[in-house]
Amino acid sequence: MREKKLDQLFQAARGIAAPASSATLAEDVVRLLRQEPPVPGRETVTLMEELNARFPRLAWLTLVILALGVAANMALGTADTAGLDADLPPISAPWWLLPGQF
Repeated sequence: MREKKLDQLFQAARGIAAPASSATLAEDVVRLLRQEPPVPGRETVTLMEELNARFPRLAWLTLVILALGVAANMALGTADTAGLDADLPPISAPWWLLPGQF
């Protein structure tokens, strides 16, 4: 902005009367401050506490499902399972794996 325009704006602002505050402004502020609850301090929150706050039952259910999955993997991993196709002959084989085709 130009200096002349700024001077005109400041002159116009000086001519306007300041708004008056209410007579009970201080009392209103003190009353509002007393009504608000105190702000809690920042505490260290663990992952489990955060999950429990957001999803109370889902956190425990997730941990139970994970534990069951690990237990089932450990129990079934040691079992000697050959699978359904263990005693079946192969139906086809890739041509590059067959001997004597070169």
